[in-house]
Amino acid sequence: MAGQKHIATLPWTALRAFEAASRLGSFKVAARELTLTPTAISHQIRRLETHLGASLFERLHRGLRLTPTGKILARDVQKLFAGLENSLERLMRDGRAKEAYALSVSVVPSLASKWLAPRLHGFQSRHPQIGLRIVSDEVLVDFKRDRAVDIALRYGPGTASKGLYAERLWPKVDIIAVCRPDIAKDIAPDSPDRFKRQSLLRTAPPRAQSLSGRLPHVPDWTDWLTAAGITLDADRRKALDGPVFNTTQLAVEAAVAGRGVALAPNVLVEADIVSGRLVRLSPTRLADPNSFWLLCRADRFKDSRIQAFVKWVRQEAGKSGKGRGRT
Repeated sequence: MAGQKHIATLPWTALRAFEAASRLGSFKVAARELTLTPTAISHQIRRLETHLGASLFERLHRGLRLTPTGKILARDVQKLFAGLENSLERLMRDGRAKEAYALSVSVVPSLASKWLAPRLHGFQSRHPQIGLRIVSDEVLVDFKRDRAVDIALRYGPGTASKGLYAERLWPKVDIIAVCRPDIAKDIAPDSPDRFKRQSLLRTAPPRAQSLSGRLPHVPDWTDWLTAAGITLDADRRKALDGPVFNTTQLAVEAAVAGRGVALAPNVLVEADIVSGRLVRLSPTRLADPNSFWLLCRADRFKDSRIQAFVKWVRQEAGKSGKGRGRT
């Protein structure tokens, strides 16, 4: 009875804050996962320390470090919440409980805006009981530490990692040149003299989004012009170089607005081409050494919500590409 009374008085909200902070090593990251403020996390940790009469963290200049007492509690509390999470997932998978939490999907910005967002109504109409939280973010998701993200859609050369499920959305992606139809009429791709004053819109190299931390060279205008058999002297090329955008999405939108010609993965401009907003400048295409990937924790792959989303994404990718491949 004494033990039960002690458990009943535990500050469970503070324990949840401590579990996240001890696992993630940061009040700020824990706050993001729990949708709280860092100040609220700090307050809950101090509340727990007061309850226990012991210090759990050493507050360092550049981070946190668990005290010996904190290490002992962190080990047990992390096991406790992991067990609860697994139990809840089993109940939902078996149909014994409703799926109360929104599925969190982190997506690289260009894929989010040019491909995923316009299709989401299809998933929602098919699975109205599954809430979605879409986060457009270039930051590589650390699934071992960050439980706030269920699925990530990323761009890179490969994502093989222990404990990670990785599936390529399209087996092959090509980089193509696109522009507005009226601009295409004024450009003969096989003649450098016909480029006139049309800007070659550029995209900055993407940040590494693979677990290897490296990205192969992404084809640029130098590669495309060479493949198209077009030779430009240095002065003429410099005159054609347009602004540099940090995402493909922005370069494509500039092309739609008639500001020049953009290079983009074919899967991201398919809808613009079908609608007539853009056209391919020429048949020249460059193989992209990188791929778009669907990622999640391997131990959560059978979660019914994740399975529903993966199945839907596969179908949509099959409609807009020529199939899919897996690692």
